[in-house]
Amino acid sequence: MTTLKSSGSNINNKIICLRPESDFEEFGEVAPSHFNVIYLSPNDRSLIRKASNASVLLIPAVGPKISNDIFSKTSLKMVQVTGAGIDRLDQDFCARNNIKVCNVLGASAKSVAEYCIFAALTISRRLSKTTDEILSGNYKELRGNIIQDRMFSLSGLTLGVIGFGSIGQETAKMFSALGCQIQYYDPSDPKVAENLSQIAVKNGKEDLLRTSDIISIHVPLIDQTKNLISMQEFSLMKKTSILLNASRGGVVDEHALSQAIQDKKIKGAAIDVFTSEPPEKNNPLLNLPDEFRDSIILTPHIGGITVQSWSELFSRSWINIQRFFDGEELENRQI
Repeated sequence: MTTLKSSGSNINNKIICLRPESDFEEFGEVAPSHFNVIYLSPNDRSLIRKASNASVLLIPAVGPKISNDIFSKTSLKMVQVTGAGIDRLDQDFCARNNIKVCNVLGASAKSVAEYCIFAALTISRRLSKTTDEILSGNYKELRGNIIQDRMFSLSGLTLGVIGFGSIGQETAKMFSALGCQIQYYDPSDPKVAENLSQIAVKNGKEDLLRTSDIISIHVPLIDQTKNLISMQEFSLMKKTSILLNASRGGVVDEHALSQAIQDKKIKGAAIDVFTSEPPEKNNPLLNLPDEFRDSIILTPHIGGITVQSWSELFSRSWINIQRFFDGEELENRQI
Protein backbone atom coordinates (compact mmCIF):
# COMPACT_ATOMS: atom_id res chain seq x y z
CA MET A 1 0.00 0.00 0.00
CA THR A 2 1.28 3.47 -0.92
CA THR A 3 1.89 5.69 2.10
CA LEU A 4 2.50 9.36 1.37
CA LYS A 5 2.53 12.36 3.63
CA SER A 6 1.11 15.77 2.84
CA SER A 7 3.80 18.38 2.33
CA GLY A 8 1.54 21.26 3.21
CA SER A 9 1.71 22.54 -0.36
CA ASN A 10 -0.90 25.13 -1.24
CA ILE A 11 -1.66 23.41 -4.56
CA ASN A 12 -5.24 22.16 -4.64
CA ASN A 13 -5.06 18.41 -4.00
CA LYS A 14 -8.35 17.61 -5.70
CA ILE A 15 -8.07 14.74 -8.19
CA ILE A 16 -10.62 13.54 -10.73
CA CYS A 17 -10.18 9.82 -11.32
CA LEU A 18 -11.80 8.16 -14.33
CA ARG A 19 -11.47 4.63 -13.08
CA PRO A 20 -13.45 3.12 -10.20
CA GLU A 21 -12.17 3.29 -6.65
CA SER A 22 -12.66 -0.48 -6.40
CA ASP A 23 -9.73 -0.97 -8.80
CA PHE A 24 -7.36 0.60 -6.28
CA GLU A 25 -8.97 -1.11 -3.29
CA GLU A 26 -8.65 -4.54 -4.88
CA PHE A 27 -4.90 -4.19 -5.29
CA GLY A 28 -4.25 -2.51 -1.96
CA GLU A 29 -3.24 0.80 -3.51
CA VAL A 30 -5.91 3.23 -2.31
CA ALA A 31 -5.32 6.96 -2.52
CA PRO A 32 -3.39 8.61 0.34
CA SER A 33 -5.81 9.95 2.93
CA HIS A 34 -4.85 13.60 2.34
CA PHE A 35 -5.80 13.39 -1.36
CA ASN A 36 -9.26 14.58 -2.30
CA VAL A 37 -10.19 12.07 -5.00
CA ILE A 38 -13.47 12.18 -6.90
CA TYR A 39 -14.16 8.94 -8.77
CA LEU A 40 -16.28 9.44 -11.88
CA SER A 41 -17.31 7.63 -15.02
CA PRO A 42 -15.91 9.17 -18.23
CA ASN A 43 -19.54 9.62 -19.34
CA ASP A 44 -20.67 11.37 -16.15
CA ARG A 45 -22.58 14.50 -17.19
CA SER A 46 -21.31 16.32 -14.11
CA LEU A 47 -17.67 15.62 -14.96
CA ILE A 48 -16.68 19.12 -16.06
CA ARG A 49 -18.58 20.77 -13.20
CA LYS A 50 -16.97 18.53 -10.61
CA ALA A 51 -13.55 19.02 -12.18
CA SER A 52 -13.87 22.80 -12.28
CA ASN A 53 -11.53 23.33 -9.32
CA ALA A 54 -9.48 20.12 -9.56
CA SER A 55 -5.75 20.04 -10.31
CA VAL A 56 -5.14 16.48 -11.51
CA LEU A 57 -6.87 14.05 -13.85
CA LEU A 58 -6.09 10.35 -13.30
CA ILE A 59 -7.03 8.06 -16.20
CA PRO A 60 -6.50 4.51 -17.50
CA ALA A 61 -4.33 4.19 -20.58
CA VAL A 62 -7.12 2.45 -22.50
CA GLY A 63 -10.43 4.07 -23.33
CA PRO A 64 -12.14 6.68 -25.51
CA LYS A 65 -10.55 10.00 -26.35
CA ILE A 66 -10.55 12.62 -23.59
CA SER A 67 -12.33 15.79 -24.70
CA ASN A 68 -10.31 19.00 -24.58
CA ASP A 69 -13.31 20.60 -22.86
CA ILE A 70 -12.35 18.94 -19.62
CA PHE A 71 -9.20 21.09 -19.59
CA SER A 72 -10.42 24.32 -21.21
CA LYS A 73 -13.36 24.55 -18.81
CA THR A 74 -11.56 23.48 -15.61
CA SER A 75 -8.38 24.15 -13.65
CA LEU A 76 -6.80 20.77 -14.44
CA LYS A 77 -3.06 21.10 -15.02
CA MET A 78 -1.74 17.56 -14.76
CA VAL A 79 -2.78 14.19 -16.23
CA GLN A 80 -1.47 10.98 -14.73
CA VAL A 81 -2.02 7.87 -16.84
CA THR A 82 -2.08 4.53 -15.02
CA GLY A 83 -0.27 2.88 -17.91
CA ALA A 84 2.05 3.65 -20.79
CA GLY A 85 -0.15 4.94 -23.62
CA ILE A 86 -1.08 8.62 -23.82
CA ASP A 87 -3.00 8.39 -27.10
CA ARG A 88 -6.34 9.14 -25.37
CA LEU A 89 -5.21 12.76 -25.11
CA ASP A 90 -4.88 15.56 -27.65
CA GLN A 91 -1.15 15.89 -27.13
CA ASP A 92 -0.76 19.12 -29.10
CA PHE A 93 -3.54 20.74 -27.08
CA CYS A 94 -1.93 19.66 -23.80
CA ALA A 95 1.46 21.00 -24.89
CA ARG A 96 0.01 24.36 -25.96
CA ASN A 97 -1.83 24.75 -22.68
CA ASN A 98 1.00 23.64 -20.39
CA ILE A 99 -0.90 20.59 -19.16
CA LYS A 100 1.63 18.15 -17.78
CA VAL A 101 1.09 14.58 -18.96
CA CYS A 102 2.80 11.64 -17.25
CA ASN A 103 2.58 7.90 -17.71
CA VAL A 104 4.01 4.86 -15.95
CA LEU A 105 6.68 3.05 -17.91
CA GLY A 106 7.95 -0.44 -17.27
CA ALA A 107 5.37 -1.53 -14.70
CA SER A 108 3.76 -3.97 -17.10
CA ALA A 109 6.97 -4.91 -18.92
CA LYS A 110 7.34 -8.37 -17.38
CA SER A 111 3.65 -9.14 -17.85
CA VAL A 112 3.74 -8.18 -21.54
CA ALA A 113 6.95 -10.13 -22.09
CA GLU A 114 5.38 -13.23 -20.52
CA TYR A 115 2.35 -12.80 -22.76
CA CYS A 116 4.59 -12.65 -25.83
CA ILE A 117 6.41 -15.85 -24.90
CA PHE A 118 3.11 -17.63 -24.28
CA ALA A 119 1.73 -16.41 -27.60
CA ALA A 120 4.81 -17.32 -29.63
CA LEU A 121 4.87 -20.83 -28.20
CA THR A 122 1.14 -21.32 -28.62
CA ILE A 123 1.25 -20.41 -32.31
CA SER A 124 4.52 -22.18 -33.05
CA ARG A 125 3.33 -25.40 -31.46
CA ARG A 126 -0.30 -25.10 -32.59
CA LEU A 127 -1.71 -25.29 -29.08
CA SER A 128 -4.70 -22.95 -29.35
CA LYS A 129 -7.27 -25.56 -30.42
CA THR A 130 -5.83 -28.75 -28.97
CA THR A 131 -8.17 -29.00 -25.98
CA ASP A 132 -11.30 -28.62 -28.12
CA GLU A 133 -9.97 -31.09 -30.69
CA ILE A 134 -9.19 -33.75 -28.08
CA LEU A 135 -12.58 -33.27 -26.43
CA SER A 136 -14.13 -33.79 -29.87
CA GLY A 137 -12.37 -37.13 -30.24
CA ASN A 138 -9.80 -36.00 -32.81
CA TYR A 139 -6.72 -37.02 -30.83
CA LYS A 140 -4.91 -39.10 -33.48
CA GLU A 141 -5.62 -36.75 -36.37
CA LEU A 142 -4.65 -33.73 -34.26
CA ARG A 143 -1.35 -35.24 -33.18
CA GLY A 144 -0.48 -36.24 -36.72
CA ASN A 145 -1.27 -32.80 -38.11
CA ILE A 146 0.81 -31.01 -35.45
CA ILE A 147 3.79 -33.30 -36.03
CA GLN A 148 3.49 -32.83 -39.79
CA ASP A 149 3.39 -29.05 -39.30
CA ARG A 150 6.91 -29.18 -37.77
CA MET A 151 6.86 -27.38 -34.44
CA PHE A 152 9.68 -25.07 -33.37
CA SER A 153 11.25 -24.51 -29.97
CA LEU A 154 12.23 -20.91 -29.21
CA SER A 155 15.88 -21.79 -28.75
CA GLY A 156 17.89 -20.80 -31.80
CA LEU A 157 15.19 -18.59 -33.33
CA THR A 158 15.67 -14.88 -33.99
CA LEU A 159 13.43 -12.40 -32.21
CA GLY A 160 13.02 -9.02 -33.89
CA VAL A 161 11.75 -6.32 -31.55
CA ILE A 162 10.20 -3.20 -33.04
CA GLY A 163 10.29 -0.50 -30.36
CA PHE A 164 13.08 -1.03 -27.83
CA GLY A 165 11.84 0.82 -24.78
CA SER A 166 11.33 -0.75 -21.37
CA ILE A 167 8.76 -3.32 -22.56
CA GLY A 168 10.66 -4.18 -25.72
CA GLN A 169 13.86 -4.70 -23.76
CA GLU A 170 12.19 -6.85 -21.10
CA THR A 171 10.68 -8.98 -23.87
CA ALA A 172 14.12 -9.32 -25.44
CA LYS A 173 15.63 -10.42 -22.11
CA MET A 174 13.07 -13.17 -21.58
CA PHE A 175 13.37 -14.51 -25.12
CA SER A 176 17.17 -14.37 -24.89
CA ALA A 177 17.06 -16.43 -21.69
CA LEU A 178 15.25 -19.11 -23.71
CA GLY A 179 17.99 -19.19 -26.33
CA CYS A 180 16.76 -16.67 -28.92
CA GLN A 181 19.00 -14.37 -30.91
CA ILE A 182 17.91 -10.74 -30.48
CA GLN A 183 17.72 -7.86 -32.94
CA TYR A 184 15.77 -4.64 -32.71
CA TYR A 185 14.61 -1.62 -34.67
CA ASP A 186 13.91 1.71 -33.00
CA PRO A 187 14.52 5.03 -34.78
CA SER A 188 14.55 6.89 -31.46
CA ASP A 189 17.90 5.30 -30.53
CA PRO A 190 16.91 4.26 -26.98
CA LYS A 191 19.35 3.65 -24.16
CA VAL A 192 19.89 -0.10 -24.06
CA ALA A 193 20.34 -1.85 -20.72
CA GLU A 194 23.91 -2.98 -20.14
CA ASN A 195 22.95 -6.65 -19.92
CA LEU A 196 21.32 -6.40 -23.37
CA SER A 197 23.83 -4.22 -25.18
CA GLN A 198 26.17 -7.15 -25.79
CA ILE A 199 23.52 -9.48 -27.21
CA ALA A 200 20.94 -7.24 -28.93
CA VAL A 201 21.85 -6.13 -32.44
CA LYS A 202 20.37 -2.93 -33.88
CA ASN A 203 19.05 -3.40 -37.41
CA GLY A 204 17.06 -1.61 -40.07
CA LYS A 205 13.34 -2.24 -40.22
CA GLU A 206 13.34 -4.11 -43.54
CA ASP A 207 16.31 -6.30 -42.66
CA LEU A 208 14.73 -7.12 -39.31
CA LEU A 209 11.49 -8.18 -40.99
CA ARG A 210 13.34 -10.37 -43.50
CA THR A 211 15.48 -12.19 -40.95
CA SER A 212 13.32 -12.56 -37.83
CA ASP A 213 11.42 -15.71 -36.91
CA ILE A 214 9.33 -13.84 -34.34
CA ILE A 215 8.50 -10.13 -34.60
CA SER A 216 7.28 -8.43 -31.44
CA ILE A 217 5.92 -4.88 -31.60
CA HIS A 218 6.26 -2.44 -28.69
CA VAL A 219 5.66 1.08 -30.00
CA PRO A 220 3.12 3.77 -29.10
CA LEU A 221 0.38 4.73 -31.54
CA ILE A 222 1.46 8.00 -33.14
CA ASP A 223 1.28 9.31 -36.69
CA GLN A 224 4.61 7.67 -37.56
CA THR A 225 3.53 4.23 -36.32
CA LYS A 226 0.03 4.04 -37.75
CA ASN A 227 -0.11 0.97 -40.05
CA LEU A 228 3.60 0.48 -39.41
CA ILE A 229 3.08 -3.15 -40.40
CA SER A 230 1.04 -3.44 -43.59
CA MET A 231 1.07 -5.29 -46.93
CA GLN A 232 4.61 -4.24 -47.85
CA GLU A 233 5.99 -5.37 -44.50
CA PHE A 234 4.23 -8.73 -44.64
CA SER A 235 5.72 -9.35 -48.08
CA LEU A 236 9.19 -9.15 -46.52
CA MET A 237 8.60 -11.60 -43.68
CA LYS A 238 9.46 -15.28 -43.61
CA LYS A 239 6.57 -17.62 -44.33
CA THR A 240 7.35 -19.28 -41.01
CA SER A 241 7.39 -16.03 -39.02
CA ILE A 242 5.10 -15.11 -36.13
CA LEU A 243 3.89 -11.57 -35.46
CA LEU A 244 3.09 -10.38 -31.93
CA ASN A 245 1.30 -7.09 -31.24
CA ALA A 246 0.74 -6.20 -27.60
CA SER A 247 1.33 -2.48 -28.10
CA ARG A 248 -1.55 -0.50 -29.63
CA GLY A 249 -4.26 -1.14 -32.17
CA GLY A 250 -3.66 0.70 -35.43
CA VAL A 251 0.05 -0.12 -35.52
CA VAL A 252 -0.74 -3.26 -37.53
CA ASP A 253 -3.03 -2.96 -40.56
CA GLU A 254 -5.73 -5.49 -39.65
CA HIS A 255 -6.88 -6.00 -43.24
CA ALA A 256 -3.32 -6.65 -44.37
CA LEU A 257 -2.74 -9.09 -41.50
CA SER A 258 -5.92 -11.00 -42.31
CA GLN A 259 -4.83 -11.32 -45.93
CA ALA A 260 -1.27 -12.30 -44.97
CA ILE A 261 -2.57 -15.16 -42.83
CA GLN A 262 -4.92 -16.40 -45.55
CA ASP A 263 -2.18 -16.15 -48.17
CA LYS A 264 0.19 -17.99 -45.80
CA LYS A 265 2.74 -15.19 -46.00
CA ILE A 266 3.37 -15.70 -42.27
CA LYS A 267 2.76 -18.62 -39.91
CA GLY A 268 0.55 -16.71 -37.52
CA ALA A 269 -0.04 -13.79 -35.19
CA ALA A 270 -1.07 -12.91 -31.67
CA ILE A 271 -3.10 -9.71 -31.40
CA ASP A 272 -3.88 -8.20 -28.01
CA VAL A 273 -4.95 -4.78 -29.31
CA PHE A 274 -7.36 -3.58 -31.99
CA THR A 275 -8.00 -0.43 -33.99
CA SER A 276 -11.27 -0.07 -32.11
CA GLU A 277 -11.82 -1.74 -28.76
CA PRO A 278 -13.89 -3.80 -28.49
CA PRO A 279 -13.30 -4.75 -32.13
CA GLU A 280 -16.23 -4.21 -34.46
CA LYS A 281 -18.08 -7.25 -35.79
CA ASN A 282 -16.78 -6.63 -39.31
CA ASN A 283 -13.14 -6.60 -38.20
CA PRO A 284 -11.37 -8.92 -40.66
CA LEU A 285 -9.49 -10.68 -37.86
CA LEU A 286 -12.81 -11.77 -36.38
CA ASN A 287 -13.96 -13.17 -39.70
CA LEU A 288 -11.12 -15.42 -40.80
CA PRO A 289 -12.22 -18.72 -42.35
CA ASP A 290 -12.20 -21.61 -39.86
CA GLU A 291 -9.14 -23.21 -41.44
CA PHE A 292 -7.00 -20.26 -40.33
CA ARG A 293 -8.32 -19.93 -36.78
CA ASP A 294 -5.37 -21.79 -35.25
CA SER A 295 -3.01 -19.32 -36.92
CA ILE A 296 -4.15 -16.43 -34.77
CA ILE A 297 -4.62 -15.65 -31.09
CA LEU A 298 -6.96 -12.79 -30.22
CA THR A 299 -6.97 -11.44 -26.67
CA PRO A 300 -8.81 -8.44 -25.13
CA HIS A 301 -5.93 -6.05 -24.37
CA ILE A 302 -4.78 -7.96 -21.30
CA GLY A 303 -1.10 -8.54 -22.11
CA GLY A 304 0.10 -6.21 -19.37
CA ILE A 305 -2.62 -6.86 -16.82
CA THR A 306 -1.58 -8.88 -13.79
CA VAL A 307 -1.92 -8.30 -10.06
CA GLN A 308 1.74 -7.34 -9.83
CA SER A 309 1.68 -4.89 -12.72
CA TRP A 310 -1.52 -3.13 -11.62
CA SER A 311 -0.23 -2.71 -8.07
CA GLU A 312 2.88 -1.00 -9.41
CA LEU A 313 0.93 1.15 -11.87
CA PHE A 314 -1.35 2.48 -9.13
CA SER A 315 1.40 2.96 -6.54
CA ARG A 316 3.66 4.90 -8.90
CA SER A 317 0.74 7.02 -10.10
CA TRP A 318 -0.08 8.21 -6.56
CA ILE A 319 3.59 8.90 -5.88
CA ASN A 320 3.89 10.98 -9.04
CA ILE A 321 0.77 12.98 -8.22
CA GLN A 322 2.34 13.78 -4.84
CA ARG A 323 5.41 15.03 -6.71
CA PHE A 324 3.16 17.37 -8.68
CA PHE A 325 1.58 18.73 -5.52
CA ASP A 326 5.05 19.22 -4.01
CA GLY A 327 6.42 20.99 -7.10
CA GLU A 328 9.02 18.27 -7.65
CA GLU A 329 10.31 16.82 -10.90
CA LEU A 330 7.75 14.42 -12.33
CA GLU A 331 8.43 10.83 -13.29
CA ASN A 332 7.95 9.97 -16.96
CA ARG A 333 6.65 13.35 -18.01
CA GLN A 334 5.77 13.02 -21.70
CA ILE A 335 4.37 16.53 -22.23
